[in-house]
Amino acid sequence: MRLKPLTLILFLTPALLLFVLMFVYPLLQTGYLSFFRVESFTAAPTEFRGFDNYLELLHTPLFQKATGNVVLVWLVGGLAVFLSAFVFTAALASGVRFKAFFRAVIYFPNIINAVAMVTMWTQYIYQPQYGLFKKLFTWLGLDSLAGIAWTQPDTIFWAMLIAYAWGSIGWFTLLLLAGAERIPAELYEAAKLEGAHVGQNFLYITLPLLKDVLRVAFTMWSITVFNLFVFPRLFSPISQDVATSTPTTYLYALAFGGNSSSPLEIGKAAAAALMILLVVLVVSGLISRLMGKNQLQY
Repeated sequence: MRLKPLTLILFLTPALLLFVLMFVYPLLQTGYLSFFRVESFTAAPTEFRGFDNYLELLHTPLFQKATGNVVLVWLVGGLAVFLSAFVFTAALASGVRFKAFFRAVIYFPNIINAVAMVTMWTQYIYQPQYGLFKKLFTWLGLDSLAGIAWTQPDTIFWAMLIAYAWGSIGWFTLLLLAGAERIPAELYEAAKLEGAHVGQNFLYITLPLLKDVLRVAFTMWSITVFNLFVFPRLFSPISQDVATSTPTTYLYALAFGGNSSSPLEIGKAAAAALMILLVVLVVSGLISRLMGKNQLQY
């Protein structure tokens, strides 16, 4: 039975109103503020600046460093996360025993609160005297690695990246595994008769048929990384550390104050937010364009 237009409007109106109030209006307001100098959330714009807020951001060393940091997380962290997720997916999809147990172990970091996870890494893994890395590398005879001070300014970015990537592997593994489990078993049985091994099955059957899932996974990774905020703030909880700064933490400092001596710059923070949104949209669009739609039927 087809619904009448009036009925459809009645059902859609609450959702549309919420969408306008929660997304469209804040987006338009942010865009408006990005062209002005605004020194308080409660104050009216005081000076029209045009695109000066955007240009100043692009020429600010800290914003450039923050952008470079998040690009490194996206590239290096993404490579580590997806290589690990592919390995775990290939192993779990191959019919390994105790699959449910291993799946739960891999996903376990995702149910840990971010504060607890960072505390675990900084206090019990990176701790320079008795941390896990110190003991493990000493036991292996790797004294140069055992002597690394992971939470010092020179290495804290890589410490944060390792912790963040470790905490992300489980979610993307389950996402890829859910797609792999939809692939008919007959394809693997036919490949087995042809003499294909596990690696060939994954490369020529699983991977091509996971194209749609991979597109979603890459898009989700891009969205979460370019909005990365919790881990940098937790790794530098007292003051904004250049080594762990990201565009979102820089935006937060502009809007809410990085230190008591610097004035708030709401307009510039709004410009930074729109720039992050634009980058996410462009990257997501490129991923969709490059990955395309899966033409294989199964």
